[in-house]
Amino acid sequence: MNEREKESPPVEAVEEVAPAEDRAGEPAGPGEAGWTDDAAQLKNQLAYLAAEFDNYRKRVARDREAQAAFGNEQLLRAILPFLDNLERAMSQAESSAEALLSGVRMTYDQFLAELRKFGLEQFSGEGGSFDPSLHEAIASVPWGGKPEGTVLSEARKGYLLHGRLLRPAQVTVAAAPPGDGTGDASDGSAK
Repeated sequence: MNEREKESPPVEAVEEVAPAEDRAGEPAGPGEAGWTDDAAQLKNQLAYLAAEFDNYRKRVARDREAQAAFGNEQLLRAILPFLDNLERAMSQAESSAEALLSGVRMTYDQFLAELRKFGLEQFSGEGGSFDPSLHEAIASVPWGGKPEGTVLSEARKGYLLHGRLLRPAQVTVAAAPPGDGTGDASDGSAK
């Protein structure tokens, strides 16, 4: 005996099946009633699955529309108190400009705090070095007291959403003053 014969289980006696014409009440092959019943059943199952898929597709489309229409609901609910505070501040503007400024400043701080809950981070590059991945340079000004590439001022703040850049900060960058000798080869080091 070889290895394969040792590992294979013993063969049991198989009951013989009578030819199709000897089986009582069973069809002999294609074209008879049993096959058409099976085909009709499969056709019904296919139609049912097609209808289920169509319903699923429509449900997903409705869900997408609802998400697009109401996806910002949570954010908008968070913003409504700020509108209320701004309306109160505007109604108090007649009494004192200082009270108005104080109310607007408090509303601004409250608004930023609420937006942080949604993953918004404000950043400023003023005084730091220019980073093209975070800043958009709108001007370059010759400046003697700062190294070249230092952010001098900010025209618009930048924002990150969950650590990803949402909007770059627009900044003015220090440039080397004209005639300071940087960039030309007059020092004799490059010939």
